[in-house]
Amino acid sequence: MTQKATSRSNKYDYGKVNSLCKIAIQHLDQIYEYFGIRSSYKNDILVKSVCPIHGGDNDTALNMYYNGDYKIHYKCRTHQCEELFGNGFIGFIKGCLSKFRYNWEKEGDKEASFNEALQFLLKFLKQDLDKLEPENVNLEKLKFGGLVNVLSSNKAKGSQITRKMYRDRVDVPCQYYLDRGFSREVLEEYDVGYCDNPEKPMYERAVVPIYDNSHQFIVGCTGRSVFPKCEKCGSFHNTIRKCHHFPKWFHSKGFQKEKWLYNYWKAKDYISKTGVAILVESPGNAWRLSESGIHNVVAIFGTSFNNDQKNLLDESGALSLICLMDNDEAGKKAAKKIEEQCSRLYRIYFPSFDSNDIADLSIDKVTSDIKPFIDQAMETYRSI
Repeated sequence: MTQKATSRSNKYDYGKVNSLCKIAIQHLDQIYEYFGIRSSYKNDILVKSVCPIHGGDNDTALNMYYNGDYKIHYKCRTHQCEELFGNGFIGFIKGCLSKFRYNWEKEGDKEASFNEALQFLLKFLKQDLDKLEPENVNLEKLKFGGLVNVLSSNKAKGSQITRKMYRDRVDVPCQYYLDRGFSREVLEEYDVGYCDNPEKPMYERAVVPIYDNSHQFIVGCTGRSVFPKCEKCGSFHNTIRKCHHFPKWFHSKGFQKEKWLYNYWKAKDYISKTGVAILVESPGNAWRLSESGIHNVVAIFGTSFNNDQKNLLDESGALSLICLMDNDEAGKKAAKKIEEQCSRLYRIYFPSFDSNDIADLSIDKVTSDIKPFIDQAMETYRSI
């Protein structure tokens, strides 16, 4: 039986495990050498390399944030290996050992366990877990993440975070998006707020809550930096402070974006009635369409359309898809991939529009450039 990435024995003290990971980072070069990992780039925050977990030859695929702003973590930019093994350092070691010891290739293959990863580090670093001083966990920093912690099921078992609980912690509507031209009404409807508490992980971000499919509880949040890209480091931090890792988008701890479609709670009834679903990349695109009176739209949180998301779409009753990915190379690749995934089951339309993304269009342009495709798809549905 394959062991889940989140499994962990209760006998381990999290603070001591965290201390072990901090020690391991001091020996990152030796660990990389052991697994045959050659880094291509390194600065004060991250190391880039090929991904030793899935393989491949992209020498910037894996980003190890050994000095990030909230914890030691990594991201596989091409295959999202962290989503299977966990994005912490123990998860990274689990993934490496799975490949190294068991020739892991895909989900379902034999994986190394949490205990194997832990024992590997203890032996490699010549440490005794019982003798380590526990690294204190910043509970305030984790509180907001815990508030919206997502379980691994679309049903969000046990999640009881209500709209009121969320709105008590953020300022709604968010001024950043008001300044970008979104209406107060749509930001209020979607509870788009701003976090001004420096003790919270979403500090200095526009916060977008993601609701479950019944719109009862919040299953996660995504936060967008309100600052422009720093010309020195390429991050999106407050430029009055020194450079540090601060990504443009940041998901709350535990949120599994591949299991959800943003706005599905509202869109599902409109999709069922019209037979048409509209796919966009980000929440802002969904808001702009909503402002234009178009409500059968869901966002896929980026450019990857996953099996769980497709299953949701299959259950919605849609017969036609209107794909409105962003006008960039990643968006074009995503559109092509969606066509490959869905062309057998759906009629698919790919309207062109004169902006980087739908959120940049005016309501008039949405009405004139996008609405005709929706009407055409709906007419086809009615004629069936």
